[in-house]
Amino acid sequence: MYIKTALLAAAALTCASASAHAATILNGSFESGVAPGTFTTLDPLDNTSITGWTVGGAGVDYIGSYWIAADGDRSIDLSALSGGSVSQTISTIAGVTYTVSFALAGNPDGPDEGKIAVTSVSGSLPQIDIFSVTAANTHANMGWQTYTYTFKAFDSTSELTFASATNTPYGPALDNVTISSAIPEPATWAMMIIGFGAVGGVARSARRKQSFAVA
Repeated sequence: MYIKTALLAAAALTCASASAHAATILNGSFESGVAPGTFTTLDPLDNTSITGWTVGGAGVDYIGSYWIAADGDRSIDLSALSGGSVSQTISTIAGVTYTVSFALAGNPDGPDEGKIAVTSVSGSLPQIDIFSVTAANTHANMGWQTYTYTFKAFDSTSELTFASATNTPYGPALDNVTISSAIPEPATWAMMIIGFGAVGGVARSARRKQSFAVA
């Protein structure tokens, strides 16, 4: 009974801890915002056209039907005429490690080259990723790839930024941004708790056998 109660308490505490450490990205696939049509160019400091995101640098292109998105119908070209950026402030817990996942491709209209994207969070080192555009990449075949960026939060909020270091009108393309913490998923904890319960059952059985042997 004690083991069962302890396991239930551990499960409750674990779920509460996972919930407390959770962080979310608002509009990570850029589906909410002004209708971009084929695409529309957004100026620096625009914080209304794409719900949850602020445009920086030299501006970005908000892509609608111009090419196939990685998720949903919309995505971002991080370069307008030159390198731009999008950023969002997210709620975090100081000391907790988070992993950001995102889809990256490149505008195929320019020359075949590496499109350089820089991912950063306030207080943490930036990460540079390069997506190589080839002749095989087209508007219908963007070749989206998934990348991850891991950081440890230093405050109750963190500013996440994706920027283009490709200073041409043909920049890196961004879509499907998500975030998770280092807390194991509920299913993982459930398996661990079941395992603990099995160990407890074996221990109880062994104690009963020892009692019968003594008797």
